[in-house]
Amino acid sequence: MTSDSVRSPTASPGWMRWWNRTRYQLYAPIYDWVARPLEEGRKRAIEQVAPSSDDRILILGSGPGSDLEYLPREAEITAVDVVPEMVRRTTSKAEALDMNVDAQVGDVQALSFEDDSFDVVLLHLILSVVPDPKAAAAEAARVLAPNGRVSIYDKFVPSGTEPSLLRRALNPLARFLFSDLTRELDPLLSQAGLEVATPRKSSLGGLYTAAVARPIHAVDTGDRTASE
Repeated sequence: MTSDSVRSPTASPGWMRWWNRTRYQLYAPIYDWVARPLEEGRKRAIEQVAPSSDDRILILGSGPGSDLEYLPREAEITAVDVVPEMVRRTTSKAEALDMNVDAQVGDVQALSFEDDSFDVVLLHLILSVVPDPKAAAAEAARVLAPNGRVSIYDKFVPSGTEPSLLRRALNPLARFLFSDLTRELDPLLSQAGLEVATPRKSSLGGLYTAAVARPIHAVDTGDRTASE
């Protein structure tokens, strides 16, 4: 999806970017174990976006490569993470699965790829983590092909509601340790020119949401075609 704006560095404070890299560098050796309860939700999110072997797939915030085993082996896959150890683990997992994956160290809030470079973008457990989720969503939209789709799986406040008292109480510690519990999905998508295109699916008591988003013009065109 093309954009008239020029890529610019994220506006989040430098210490936030440093802490985000540092904490996940520390978590890398145990990430697979800690995130194991989330694997079923991750698998369902990928099934919902239905990637094909012909798709150009971009994984943003790849972590240790947890998405790879659910993706088509023959697809053209690029993975980006800000933490070098996570990128190393993604590469190792790709080799173990006999997959050809271009794993790169990079900032999902300021990608180096050209516009319209990918058919599928995965935003799994990343929008609640990055210091500037608006920038990450905007970059995902920018590199997405006009008829592409975005798979989202993360912790979001349910649509149309306010964060619960418990979420607000836990958020300062959660935000410091791993991620923000009070972010809303729809504003992030709409500001990026994206819109949820499939029914949302929740897991783990509604804490996690899985959805597929597409460029707003593509959703509108699909709606008009379906009604004709």
